[in-house]
Amino acid sequence: MPELIPARTEDEVRPPSHCDFCDEFVGGTRNAFHSLYHETLASRTVLATGNFRVFPSIGQLLEGYLLIAPSAHYATLDELPAELVVELRSIFETVNSVLSQAYGPCVFFEHGARGPIHGGCGIYHAHVHAVPLGEVPDPVDALKLRFPYRELARMDDLRRDGQEFSAYLFYQDSNARIYRFDTGSLPSQYMRKLIADRQGNQDWDWRSAGCEERLFATIRRFLKQHESTKAR
Repeated sequence: MPELIPARTEDEVRPPSHCDFCDEFVGGTRNAFHSLYHETLASRTVLATGNFRVFPSIGQLLEGYLLIAPSAHYATLDELPAELVVELRSIFETVNSVLSQAYGPCVFFEHGARGPIHGGCGIYHAHVHAVPLGEVPDPVDALKLRFPYRELARMDDLRRDGQEFSAYLFYQDSNARIYRFDTGSLPSQYMRKLIADRQGNQDWDWRSAGCEERLFATIRRFLKQHESTKAR
């Protein structure tokens, strides 16, 4: 049975003075999505559950690139209480099924950094990247050569030992094997750059992205495939 942790107090769930995702989720205007898309899209969410949102990443390295984030403010996945991890596992299964049917094998990863002193993360609100690789080789073997790691039996194991590390990389490969890499501090967008390098693509920085047709295409294709999957 997963270990239960106490519910967090109001002070513990309160986001920092500004969080890009928290602002976006409540319909605010001080966030990157609003800045780029407010004239064309009211929301980029393609799937919402009780506690999570799924939405396309700004900076679509590959069409179908999604982010999965808790609606409430948590800094990293290993901070999530057990009941949210159960919900997140179900979301992984849905997203993996839809992306795999629409685009082919995909990987999931999270750079678990609790703040700038633990490595660049851009937005310190827990978010998992779900990336359909297409013809791009899975970088898991390169990660294994660079960092100490442990294969996890299930996502819940990240909660049990992840918090002893100031920063980590959670990774689910294209064969659904789950790893925790003990990376220490990593540069911002480390994994995006690694995938972009394998594409031969230098445009890996999401901050430099403009309004992208790929983002609109991702929304259309995900929603269509998701409806088709539910109808079966």
